Amino acid sequence: MSIQSLRDSSEGIVSKILIGLIIVVFALFGFGSITTFLTPVPKVATVNGEAVTQQDMEIAVERNRRLLLARNQSPDEDALRSQVLQNLISREVLLQAADDLGLHAGEAMLDEQIVSTDVFQIDGAFDAEQFQLVIGSAGYTPMTYREEMRHDLRLQQMVSGIQASSFLLGDEARRISSLGEQTRDVAFLRFDIDELAGEVTPTEAEIQRHYDSNPDQFMTEETVNLEYIEIDRSDLMEEVVVSETELLEYYEETKGRYARDESRRVAHILIEVNDEVTAETALERITEIRQRIVDGESFEAVASEVSDDGGSASEGGDLGFNARGTFVDAFEEVAFELSPNQMSEPVLTEFGYHIIKLLDLEEAHTPEFAEIRAQVEEGYREAEAESVFVDLSARLSEISFEASDLAEPAAALDLEIKETGAVSRSTGEGIAADPQVMGAAFGPDVLLDGNNSRLIEITPNHHVVIRLVDYRPEEIRPLADVREEVISELKRTGAIQMASIRAQLAVDMLESGSITRFVADEFGLVWEVAGDVSRGGPQLDPEINREAFGLPRPPEDLKSVGWAQLSDGDAVVITVTRVNDVPQTDVSEEDVQRLARAFASQQGGYEYSEFNAALRTRADVERVN
Repeated sequence: MSIQSLRDSSEGIVSKILIGLIIVVFALFGFGSITTFLTPVPKVATVNGEAVTQQDMEIAVERNRRLLLARNQSPDEDALRSQVLQNLISREVLLQAADDLGLHAGEAMLDEQIVSTDVFQIDGAFDAEQFQLVIGSAGYTPMTYREEMRHDLRLQQMVSGIQASSFLLGDEARRISSLGEQTRDVAFLRFDIDELAGEVTPTEAEIQRHYDSNPDQFMTEETVNLEYIEIDRSDLMEEVVVSETELLEYYEETKGRYARDESRRVAHILIEVNDEVTAETALERITEIRQRIVDGESFEAVASEVSDDGGSASEGGDLGFNARGTFVDAFEEVAFELSPNQMSEPVLTEFGYHIIKLLDLEEAHTPEFAEIRAQVEEGYREAEAESVFVDLSARLSEISFEASDLAEPAAALDLEIKETGAVSRSTGEGIAADPQVMGAAFGPDVLLDGNNSRLIEITPNHHVVIRLVDYRPEEIRPLADVREEVISELKRTGAIQMASIRAQLAVDMLESGSITRFVADEFGLVWEVAGDVSRGGPQLDPEINREAFGLPRPPEDLKSVGWAQLSDGDAVVITVTRVNDVPQTDVSEEDVQRLARAFASQQGGYEYSEFNAALRTRADVERVN
């Protein structure tokens, strides 16, 4: 998980008081652990002599593992570690380049980034505990977060510096624009492999040879049959025994949650105070507006006409029913003192001056037990089931860890042992569809050592423990079972080869002077024609369009000819008979500037990629096994 994923690129002026809070954070939470310089640090790689440590590797692996699990993905440990190491090496290469370029991120820049990051704020203000909570959940201390953030800022400087240095001249932009607007008259013959497959008849020798040469194509997936015990809180709710006495006691303890606060339906008219309207001017206007209503005009009509709150003006100023805590304090204090149909004096808030009218109100109300008995019972069942669920989960975790099978915890907790049947990594249903379950099922503790799994939290309300019943490794299916698959693949391969051979033959005939109709007749096909085809336009299949615009401009009264094998295996012969250009002088200056910026940005990205690749090529990287 990168630092960038923890913060948004928000902007704004941050006060010195907020920046000072960072100092408090580090005073409160410390600067992380300090490793003695005298102890050799294990390393997993060196980059130009600089170590990538084992500690760096393990921390990064754990962060990425958490990220995958949060996405309900079961990490492949070998692939995960390989990718993490590759990323650490690449990052070290780039950081060394940043050092060589003298790039720096100062303390003030780091402080400002931290205090202005939305995820570290509560109610719009930086909060030290929130900061610690968020970075801690990602595996950082304040010190390591600042260091990673410093690295990120330096790398951002390098990326933006390289990308921003690219440019495009006006003449180049006009040429690109002209080419982009170019159209072509295109015709093509398609050699369809589905039709050609009927002409291919594989021999027995070919079938056997393909089967023997491609065993990986015919392997079954490895499967496991699991037995498991599960605890589901929804099942426990149904088992809760309910009595009227207990429900009444629960109602008395919790009836506050069913209470309805007083809610008021208010309307308002707003005159904003802003850079163009002073508070004095706004007060004069709102006072005049109020007098119009006092003199007999409709509040709703006046609100629709003059209110600066566009959201409510169209509704006659109506803000609907709202409880306390919805509006700013000054507005709410007045709104909750009004009587029905009463209109307030002008009220000043941070938005401007308001007139408020109370349209209706709903009194606070605590329903009697009989009114909400069903809700109370559901709440009671949930509470009782939660208590039982937590206790059962803890006991299941403890007993299953110590037991040699699932029979003991099942008997102790009166739970049923269930089976999944044979399931693979990709075809499971029920609990076998959960990545955590399958990760444990194929992990060494369950698969190799034959132990009960740890308690697996499928959801916060659904926990399971699994155990292996049977394992079947992958194996090659008999030829008799896959014969039709082999024949189908050979027919397809043969049809693809036949299509390419015929397409090349058709091109040779056209280039030798044969007329297009004669060539089509030779193969029993019909030319498909499209005029004024635009580059990337919808008139043609994208692959055919790309190939057509890759052909050279044809000489006068002649045609350009080519062929291509499409991604679906079909082969097409393509001719271009006319190219229609847009004069460069017709390109507006606005389009020139827009294209220059867009292509310069794109080119800058390419240049950065080339820069990065060159650094990797020159770097002396040694992996430590």
